[in-house]
Amino acid sequence: AIPVCTLKNFPYEISHTIQWARDVFDGLFSRRPTQVNDYRDVLSTMSASDFATMLLRKLGEDAAIDSAKEMSEDFLPITIDDERNHVDHLRNISLQWAIELSDTLFLNAMTALLRQHPTDSVDDDDEPFWTGTRRAPIALSYSSQSSASEQDQTVNIAIIDFVRFAARLRVETFLSHSLLEGKSLSSASNFSSEDVIAALQSNRIR
Repeated sequence: AIPVCTLKNFPYEISHTIQWARDVFDGLFSRRPTQVNDYRDVLSTMSASDFATMLLRKLGEDAAIDSAKEMSEDFLPITIDDERNHVDHLRNISLQWAIELSDTLFLNAMTALLRQHPTDSVDDDDEPFWTGTRRAPIALSYSSQSSASEQDQTVNIAIIDFVRFAARLRVETFLSHSLLEGKSLSSASNFSSEDVIAALQSNRIR
């Protein structure tokens, strides 16, 4: 098995990045929806404080906090009260979720790693930390500048595609077919590049 720290922070082979992506995908679109299904009925029968106590006893403090954060995000799409505008609302929150996910994975995590281990840092043996199989990451974010460099444009395309498909999968995971109102699932969950760019630019202005 590949060590978690290698997958998360110090990948140096393509197999590492593939395994990391598979783990992230499984967590987002298999484990977490299953978690919602497992706890949905339980939540309806107990108070929030009792539920929190149950999670702490079952999972331990750190895992319970992580699980509670996930469920605070994942219960939102299934508790939309306005059925008439359910699809539009779900699309909006899914697109915002996908943008925040992109920032978490490709900007915030990399910035935190570089803050912990700057590019000029050394290890316990006084050797450069980022050497050998350790490769310093690059924090990536969407650039709304009209004069973006060629590299920035390449990053923008990758982030737009990531957000588009993450948002689509989010909608398809949580959308009840009974609320499609005659629309196909494909049309209800599809996001254009223009949709994503408008949302990304709006996010950067805030």
